[in-house]
Amino acid sequence: MMESIKKYDLSVNFLGYWFIGTGSESGSYSDLLAQRDPRGFPYVPGKSLKGVFREAFRQAGRSGWFDRFNHTSDGRIVFLERLTQMIFGHDGTKEGFLDDELHAEGMIHFSNAELPKCIKDRIQESGQESKTVKKSDGSMTEMLFTTVQSTKINRDTGTASEKSLRTIETVIPLHLHAEVTVDSPKKLDGSVCNLSEQEFAELVGLFDAVAGLVTEIGGKRRRGFGRCLWDMKEE
Repeated sequence: MMESIKKYDLSVNFLGYWFIGTGSESGSYSDLLAQRDPRGFPYVPGKSLKGVFREAFRQAGRSGWFDRFNHTSDGRIVFLERLTQMIFGHDGTKEGFLDDELHAEGMIHFSNAELPKCIKDRIQESGQESKTVKKSDGSMTEMLFTTVQSTKINRDTGTASEKSLRTIETVIPLHLHAEVTVDSPKKLDGSVCNLSEQEFAELVGLFDAVAGLVTEIGGKRRRGFGRCLWDMKEE
């Protein structure tokens, strides 16, 4: 395992309702349930954080943010893909790209984004412990969730289509935190992207700016859910 060169506190500030689904339903209460940790609190999985950060990184790269690190004869897009794979890893092997287990995992790692433990403790101390995903138990944890209904409108009649009513469980606006770690590039030996350690440090130094490009996360984003602000601060 690589030595970590930098650690960040990632702040995810949701501006409205948000939704990270489980794929499960709960009878008449909701057709889609939100993710909960073992204590019943909402959270954003680390893999979801990594996924949206990867897309923000690509957006920055397409705009030329990383051109000064390109010492190859490849164009911007090819270099960006190699750089993205080096940092974020990949699922399979592609010819000409990094293909061992170390590189497959990537160099950046995200924990789950959660409420701070002290806040969780305070919430549960002020009410009953959450024992069910239904809102009938009256626990304080359940106050963090609400349901939103939607239906499909028939364009011809302007009325709701039959049996199209759907209810999803969403989470109220919260301020979550995650830990982000970036591995040292010492074992990369400048492979593929030909970055020196100093250049890699400069690249990592842009991550807080990349985080500012993330504006939404989770499901139902086309309907306005998951709007958020990200802030990465080095620990």
